[in-house]
Amino acid sequence: MPLLLEGTRFLVDQLAARINEVVFGFDGSLATQDDGGAGQPGIVVTPTVRVIDDTSIFVEASVPITEVFTRPFREVVLQYRNPSDDTDTTAIFRYAYNGINKDSDTEIRFSAIIEVSE
Repeated sequence: MPLLLEGTRFLVDQLAARINEVVFGFDGSLATQDDGGAGQPGIVVTPTVRVIDDTSIFVEASVPITEVFTRPFREVVLQYRNPSDDTDTTAIFRYAYNGINKDSDTEIRFSAIIEVSE
């Protein structure tokens, strides 16, 4: 049975409302569907989340230039953290990549378009 367009838009709105943290981390292990989220968190930032259309969400987050780390970032995780219960966290998306060094001369910016489809 196909998902109705109204149902897809409902899911897009719900997902957009739930992505309220982006974690940049140091674990570069392979990202899978069974992932538990950030393996070695480095910094948590608040993203900009915008609904593009009935099937797409835009998410952007950055690590400010003022932040300095001695280890390279190797993963990014989009997640929901319940504002009234810090133990209630749901990892939604994880991406692992080759290491990126973050010093006082660089800003790291992550952007993604998430498509919800049937």
